[in-house]
Amino acid sequence: MEDDVVGIVQYLLEHPLFLAPILLLAATVVFAVLKRLLKVAAVVAIAGGLYLALVQYFGPGL
Repeated sequence: MEDDVVGIVQYLLEHPLFLAPILLLAATVVFAVLKRLLKVAAVVAIAGGLYLALVQYFGPGL
């Protein structure tokens, strides 16, 4: 199994015409995942800020 992976990597390094689209696809996937994670982090930060404001306004016995 490891020899197959090494053979594929060597083939791609020897033929950069096939390597370029694969790297472009990988970069696009990484960018999309990071973009989605940043959106989730922004929503969590806003929700947390609103919760803290609500607790501050009404007190801890809500």
